Amino acid sequence: MTWHGKEHRGVRPLHLLTPPVKKGAPHGSHTRHWDVTLQNFTIPDNMDTLYWCKIFKVPPMQKKHHMIGYEPVLQSGNEHYVHHMLLYECVAPHHFASTDSMFQRFVEHPGESCYSSAMPPEWDQCITPIVSWAVGSQGEFLPNHVGLPLADGNKARYFMLEIHYDNPKFRQVKDSSGLRIHYTKDLRQYDGGILVNGITITPLHIVPPHQLEYRTAGYCSSHCTHKTLPQTGIKLVSVVLHSHLAGKKIRVRHIREGRELPRIAEDNSYDFSYQQSRILPHEVAVLPGDELVTECVYQTPNRTEPTFGGYSTKQEMCLAFLLYYPRTQLAGCYSMTPVKYFFETFGVRQFYDVDMDTVERMILKVPIPDEQGSNRIPRSTTSTTTSTAASFPTGANGALDEEANSRAISALQQMKEFTVEAEDGDAAGSGGLFGELVISEPEEFQNRSFTSHLVELPWTEKLLTQRVEESFYAGKHMVFCRKHDDQLAIPLSITTFPKFTELPEDETKNYSHCEGKIRHSLRTGDTAASSVDGISTILFLYLAVEAVIIIQRLLQQ
Repeated sequence: MTWHGKEHRGVRPLHLLTPPVKKGAPHGSHTRHWDVTLQNFTIPDNMDTLYWCKIFKVPPMQKKHHMIGYEPVLQSGNEHYVHHMLLYECVAPHHFASTDSMFQRFVEHPGESCYSSAMPPEWDQCITPIVSWAVGSQGEFLPNHVGLPLADGNKARYFMLEIHYDNPKFRQVKDSSGLRIHYTKDLRQYDGGILVNGITITPLHIVPPHQLEYRTAGYCSSHCTHKTLPQTGIKLVSVVLHSHLAGKKIRVRHIREGRELPRIAEDNSYDFSYQQSRILPHEVAVLPGDELVTECVYQTPNRTEPTFGGYSTKQEMCLAFLLYYPRTQLAGCYSMTPVKYFFETFGVRQFYDVDMDTVERMILKVPIPDEQGSNRIPRSTTSTTTSTAASFPTGANGALDEEANSRAISALQQMKEFTVEAEDGDAAGSGGLFGELVISEPEEFQNRSFTSHLVELPWTEKLLTQRVEESFYAGKHMVFCRKHDDQLAIPLSITTFPKFTELPEDETKNYSHCEGKIRHSLRTGDTAASSVDGISTILFLYLAVEAVIIIQRLLQQ
């Protein structure tokens, strides 16, 4: 047998137990395509992670059309730089006469670093994803009865392309990648939409080091689906599961009236390099009052420091993009750990120079209204060159403006994302906010930055990591129920993880069982008491380790 050559070997992942992805646009004179691509964009050589955004307008259309599929357009040789791409619909607020009056002037704009201070504030209105592509995916074509609206009156005419570039070797590269959108004037039976579920992108999403399995979850409450879904519910068609390098298992759980239904999607061998859309074997009905949980399991056996949530591939995400019909006002339903609860779980009660309420506002990026009364809360991208100076809201004389901050709390209902800008790909690194917060209480942790406090915790102690996992998974969640216009459908709420009867293992159909450290008792016990026990355990273990170190030093002397 002749040697086949080194260039003809490699690895190709497959999903064997899911229906095949529909390939190619249907033939017909009414099918067109629209390339949403950058033109000779220069990937800079001074950062390893970059999110670049640009505004596009749909081709001339006299009436409503349907998007029926998409494919990636990757410049040859640049495939390994493009990590994922999202296409967001831009929606003008009610006080604008039209989307043209708000976005037309940006069509010729070359683009800007996503969610940075340089990005025009109007682009914050581009929030509803209609396309989600990630590395390894060949794209997706929708079922014949579903289409995503294009040029629907004054809506769906402007879109923002977001490209995540991963450049760990710091090379300067020219790129013209993007998406090819296939559309038709022959309308399908239903308007479709994308629903995002999972964990808000925040450094409060933490994964400890030295873990063989560590589980986190984002939660969509029954209050959200009850408020936003029609009485007949919606039907899910496909799912894109998204995590980063530490992610090993992801599943989307479905709860109705306190009982878990068959899992919507599950991948117990998650491959970061193969994030293909998964066609569901059967469309799944989600009714008003149902609850959704996107759960991720991480492995960090060789990492020596905590991994935080963030945009860089060195950081982590836990998201599911659910394609559904008929389209409703609901665009996203996800959760994060409440700020104060996060610090309490690690036994921290107070910091020097800043109270916990102000820390909460800093992490949530609550703004002070400007002279026009605008409350813009930018989403920020994490890169190796981002400024990390703490941004304390100040008044005219440079003093902390508590009165303005109190007024600005109402702006929480405008929030998009939650992140702390950082250096070196570390959302809470020494240059970030966590590194600047110095603990004053309790006395045992006094004079240490929160970053050093996290790093020095005895993460190899199984009891400690189980308690932390329990507190964040089955404890309190801050739930965001977001509409297409970026308003909250229900008031911002903090709730506990739901109590429900888990799906019996013999009813998981073709899915393998996802083993985890969280047991059913964690969801039926007293959450508040559990949190207190967790804090006590952390304090005890930490002090025990400190005592061992002191004794060792005394013996050496």
